[in-house]
Amino acid sequence: MNALRVTALVASVLCLAVLVSPAVASGPVLSQAAAPAPDASITAVGIGVAQSSADPLTIGQTLYISVQSTVDLAGVQGATDQMVTKLDAIKSALVNAGVPAEGIRMTGLSVNPMYGPSKGPPSPIVDKNRPPQPVSSLSLNGNLTADGASIRLLVAAMNAATENGASTVNANYGKGGAPFGTIQPSAADLAKATSAAVANARSNAEALASASGKKLGGIRSISSSQPPMMGCCAPTSGWTVQVTVTFDFAS
Repeated sequence: MNALRVTALVASVLCLAVLVSPAVASGPVLSQAAAPAPDASITAVGIGVAQSSADPLTIGQTLYISVQSTVDLAGVQGATDQMVTKLDAIKSALVNAGVPAEGIRMTGLSVNPMYGPSKGPPSPIVDKNRPPQPVSSLSLNGNLTADGASIRLLVAAMNAATENGASTVNANYGKGGAPFGTIQPSAADLAKATSAAVANARSNAEALASASGKKLGGIRSISSSQPPMMGCCAPTSGWTVQVTVTFDFAS
């Protein structure tokens, strides 16, 4: 009879342990919800080009003007003064030719040594202790850039610079010291190029969607840029616009 009571007591204790176990005491275990699947989309790049409607003869120009001279060591101060005077004369001549004074900029003045042969017979062996070649003369370089309103002013400005001591004169489209620096498309030209780029991106996306057995939906996001490239701009070629478009798949 006592053995039966002990057995019943042990069974009661085990049942109580199960009821108050951490897993049970903490409440029912809830299953985690599955993460929602990301929305399906497709991204495509499109490029559009619209020919410029601007008159090429009215596009601004940048002149790159250089003045060079070579002097000995004793004459460097006098040669520097002469170069500054020559640069001032070139600037005045450009203004008289029609170049705006505010568009003429001094971009550099440098003095570089020119080395002559060392004294004594040449040695076939490089000797680190041998004195360096002496400076025989100095090369002076002065540089200007000038913004011209159009190509019609270009010849007169170039002649004005060379007649007043310029060593070299070069020109390029655009103002501000960089090719195509201030050439910008009109609103109509930009709209044409952008529309063509978006249409090109849609065609590419439709081809990708068709290949995957799906249909294209609406536009989710879009961005654009004017990529710098050789001959990107008027008058050598049209305006180029690149767009990146993300489309949804049709439901």
